[in-house]
Amino acid sequence: MTHQSSSSPSLPPHQLEHFSRVLEFAGLILTESDAQGNITYINQATRRYFGYAPEECIGKSVLTFTHPDDRDTLQQTMIELVNRQQRSAEIENRVIHRDGTVCVFLWSIVIHYDDDGNLTGFTSIGQDISALHQLRDKLYEKREILYNVIDNLPLGIFWKDKESRFLGCNRRVLQDAGLSTFAEIIGKTDFELPWRNKAAAYQAHDQVVLTSGPRLNIEETLVRGDGSSIWLRTGKVPLIRNQQVAGVIGFYEDITEQQQKEQERRTLLLLVENAPDGIALLDPQLTITYANPAWLTMLGKHELVGQSWVDLVHPDDRPQIATIVQQAMIGSSPRTRLRYIHSDGSVITAYISLPVLRNRQGTITGYGLINHDITEELKSAERLRASEQRQRALLQAIPDLIFVMTLDGIFLDYHTNEIAPAIPPEYFLNRHFAEVLPPELADLTARNLEELKRTGSIQRYEYQMQIDGQIRDYEGRMTLSGNDVLVAIRDITEQRQVERERQTIAMQEQIIAAQQAILQELSTPLLPIADGIVAMPLIGAIDSNRAQLVMESLLSGVAEYRASIAIIDITGVRVVDTQVAGALLRTAQAAGMLGAQVVITGIRPEIAQTMVYIGADLGNMVTKATLQEGIAFALNHRRVKQSTRSGNIRIMK
Repeated sequence: MTHQSSSSPSLPPHQLEHFSRVLEFAGLILTESDAQGNITYINQATRRYFGYAPEECIGKSVLTFTHPDDRDTLQQTMIELVNRQQRSAEIENRVIHRDGTVCVFLWSIVIHYDDDGNLTGFTSIGQDISALHQLRDKLYEKREILYNVIDNLPLGIFWKDKESRFLGCNRRVLQDAGLSTFAEIIGKTDFELPWRNKAAAYQAHDQVVLTSGPRLNIEETLVRGDGSSIWLRTGKVPLIRNQQVAGVIGFYEDITEQQQKEQERRTLLLLVENAPDGIALLDPQLTITYANPAWLTMLGKHELVGQSWVDLVHPDDRPQIATIVQQAMIGSSPRTRLRYIHSDGSVITAYISLPVLRNRQGTITGYGLINHDITEELKSAERLRASEQRQRALLQAIPDLIFVMTLDGIFLDYHTNEIAPAIPPEYFLNRHFAEVLPPELADLTARNLEELKRTGSIQRYEYQMQIDGQIRDYEGRMTLSGNDVLVAIRDITEQRQVERERQTIAMQEQIIAAQQAILQELSTPLLPIADGIVAMPLIGAIDSNRAQLVMESLLSGVAEYRASIAIIDITGVRVVDTQVAGALLRTAQAAGMLGAQVVITGIRPEIAQTMVYIGADLGNMVTKATLQEGIAFALNHRRVKQSTRSGNIRIMK
């Protein structure tokens, strides 16, 4: 945070609005707040960064939109600024979007006072520096990695300014100097360190590097902080900043005892031979001169010496090698991802480092190659990523409100999709369900929770709640999840509505079927007149469907009543076309096959003409002018049959 003592005059409203639009176009937030920190004006950029319209922010404290972890610091900072009558400041903090997204903002704040020095309010301009903040974190992380690498190198590394003052070093140099912290060496010269008797020679070398370029393989002595003296092989190169020589970078190795170095070499070789990473030495033409067992195993090879490194690399990655080598030649040790072809044809992915190897004259003698196999890590990461995507997609696809709570009923977490609960889910967290649920639902939840703990079986229950004036149906499912309880709430209002509508439709269909049966009976009434005699008076128009019903009803009646005479009265049928006449004839023929005599009554002249026109063969059918005549005929016919059975035969005229 920085402070400034200058003051800015307040802007008139129309200028403030114009200025606000300019800032909004630039993606900046402009706010005005009163002495209590409550917002009195804010531009439209708040929609983007806060997720609220400006009018929703008016009257709220600026702390409302500040990350909870930053609120106390912001409040204390503003109190201190006001107590010091500070006029302006820059503050960096985090703000929370409505959807939970966190952004880092840099605020330029102007503090307003009246003529008596009393606080009247604040004007703030906020800029989203999230990307810069992330970049800064990444740079810091990379710097820490670089420092860690430098600290773990077997060389002493240091860098000085143009006056030979130390700007930094790795831990090896610090130890040789007998110091504990880096702050103790920064700013000092060689004359202030244990090797002060060689300081003049060291600084002379520095000046040569500053004016003429790198100096390598300088063999010299150094007095360490404990008083011991060692031999060094030192190299120095110019420290370049902004294309200008800004100092010297130096590195050295201890060459006190060649035997000791040889022992170290053997030790290093042992480490390389047993290292989990694949390590190799390459000549300047990138031909392999040494490969440790780990690299042989990594590639499924028995021998690699004499083969070209390039030939082992996946064809699609070979164009990268020229760039990697070029970076190594200029002093960089690139860490790059490369793919290799295993002897079985599978692909192996590794992070590689390619440090350059030089002799005392500075000539490149080869390269070191370090391969860290990340094939399984990538596969695991891909499996994990796919699993997370599936789980995320599954959660997004489930239209449920899902809660996780303790066995005691304390809400721990939730997932919501499109369901509209009566109470916002955030209100549930870290609270007992009895505190936030309506009494009836709380009792229902308690009963199911106890049953779940008793039986361990999933519990299903339903309930209704009034949401926005509408009664909605919900289904709850409660199951154990480790030491917690998982509760899924689903809105089943539409499902229940469909079920109710289905029941209504079924009931309506039953009513319609009953009505149709009644209408069918009314359209084809069959009346038993006497034993063995039935009559069917027909009224109204007859179409093909009704004609079929007439036949079915008459035949069923003949069979049911064991009728020997069936009367079909068509007095009430106004129109009898050829189709209807044919149907009546077929009905009469079918009844005859059941042993019944068909009597058709009520035939008018026009109907008789239709019968003649279609060439109807009345056969055994009897026709009568009226229903009364048909009934009389049937009764007489019945008496004749009865008399015949009893032997009393009488001629009927």
